[in-house]
Amino acid sequence: MLEGFKDFLRRHKRKFIVTGAVFGGLYLLTGYAQRKLREWQEKEAKRFFEMTRKKQHFESTERTCNQTILSLSKIVTESILSILNTEEIVQKLQDNPENKLALWEQLKIMIYTRICVLVYALNILQVILRVQLNIIGGYLYRDSVREEDSLVDGDLQAKYLSLCHHFVDRGVEDLVKQIETAVKKVVEPVSLKKKMTLREVEQIFWSIQTILCTDTVEGDPVKKMVQYLMGNAEISGAKLDTIVKETMDLLESDEVTTITMSSVSRSFSSIIDEIANLFVSKSAPTSKNHLELNVDHVITNGALKLGASPDTFVDVNKVEIHFVKLLPVISELITKNTCKGNTNIPDLLTQQLTLSDKLKLLGANIYEVFSSA
Repeated sequence: MLEGFKDFLRRHKRKFIVTGAVFGGLYLLTGYAQRKLREWQEKEAKRFFEMTRKKQHFESTERTCNQTILSLSKIVTESILSILNTEEIVQKLQDNPENKLALWEQLKIMIYTRICVLVYALNILQVILRVQLNIIGGYLYRDSVREEDSLVDGDLQAKYLSLCHHFVDRGVEDLVKQIETAVKKVVEPVSLKKKMTLREVEQIFWSIQTILCTDTVEGDPVKKMVQYLMGNAEISGAKLDTIVKETMDLLESDEVTTITMSSVSRSFSSIIDEIANLFVSKSAPTSKNHLELNVDHVITNGALKLGASPDTFVDVNKVEIHFVKLLPVISELITKNTCKGNTNIPDLLTQQLTLSDKLKLLGANIYEVFSSA
């Protein structure tokens, strides 16, 4: 029997070897696959954890950015309204002085100047802060996940972020002077007695923006963001110098400049929309009495029967308001809650800029670059 078993093994030796090799290979392959699967799962879990951590850090940076923007926007707005104080002129006009005409001429320049300064200042501030805070946020995240020497410490962070205070102080004053010069070129020739249409008001703002964009003496305010940020500040320390140079490169880049210009144009459009509401309020409302010329001229299913008055509905673009009467109500848009959403123009612009998808995407891209470098 034993000889028969040995004979069976000899006859099927090759089959046993092949079978053993196959099962052995499968065992090794299964072990290798399981090991690789565990490594992949651990790698994916680590990547997911890092993504979650990075997302939470970015969201924290975004909240800090929004809070800082809201806080500094109020300071900048107050500074502009203080420099261009129209209330003093209004108070003088109430006393009916002899130089009333000269005061009105001064008032129209100041009203348009501070609207334009608000647009440019709030946009520039928004872009500068988003660039700064996302650069520093990216570096802070990178320092937190690497064992190398940290690039950003508390002292460097404070020095870097304090640079924007130059714009809040001196930068705004320089911006007021430049924009006031452009406003005078456009607004001074316009007579206070002139009847203005909405299109003409809109043209004034676009003319001012065009002059500023093509200013060969002072330069386009949007392209001077580095100057507004830095001024004559002295940079001490190699690490701070590195971050400042990276910030300057970004602020001078075509992408950032294009986004800022687009944002400025959108802000002007929002202001014109609010002014359009003033013209709408001046148009005569449609009522039943206006439409009923006789018993045959009545409203049927929301439509006026043939033969009704052609002047029933007023085109807002054809409404005219004397320039002198338009100035006070435009001024009120800045200081009183008369805009849509029960807010004023500075708050309206700040809210729009804070929620701007283009500016958010810009901040996210900057954060991603500097957190992964």
